[in-house]
Amino acid sequence: MYCTTRLLRYILCVINLIYALNGCLLIWYGTWLLDSIAEQQNFVDHGEKLASILCILLGIVIIIASVFGTVALIKDCKKMLISYAVLLIVLLVIQFVMFSISFAASRDALPNSLKQGFDELWDPQHRLNSTLNIYEEWLHCCGRNSPEDYIILERYLPASCCLERDCTNPLNLFKDGCEQKFKQYVSRKTANFHTISWFTILTEFMGSVATCYLVDSIRNHRDRVRFYN
Repeated sequence: MYCTTRLLRYILCVINLIYALNGCLLIWYGTWLLDSIAEQQNFVDHGEKLASILCILLGIVIIIASVFGTVALIKDCKKMLISYAVLLIVLLVIQFVMFSISFAASRDALPNSLKQGFDELWDPQHRLNSTLNIYEEWLHCCGRNSPEDYIILERYLPASCCLERDCTNPLNLFKDGCEQKFKQYVSRKTANFHTISWFTILTEFMGSVATCYLVDSIRNHRDRVRFYN
């Protein structure tokens, strides 16, 4: 029984170390996201700033939780270990919810402002498409699917469809549609977060299970000591 308890302590030490590293990675991701936003011109915020702040805060909480788990492990305190297991489960649920929202956004979701721009593009009564033009300049795209959208509608290509707003050179024309470019943009931004999230969720699950086993092992060991004494 003592050997089992000692082994579980070693396992939890390793899990806590990995967990703290996951927290550091979340802080790095949130900081990277903020830096990438600051570097972009004509940036349209779709919740990236809020997401980056939440990632940084979650990373800090995860590091604090790993320190708390290590202290509970050193003190061999059953109540602290139970609290740590509950905390890991709560953080696991929060992490899974954030991952689900991010995954859904990276696959299908389009912002209402971009949908409005697409609707205005195909509306014959609407001649000025300032909403879509903002995305065209920002993402270097043209139309919903390609520049052919404007040709089909017998409209002039806007300056926002060309590099540096210069459409006199055909090579400056953006060939990709804005729907595809926006989805690629979101996928690029969320790819690292999805990877970190899976590692963090897995670590939280293993940590909570190992902590519960350790608490049970400590209780059994103490019961046996009392019985023989």
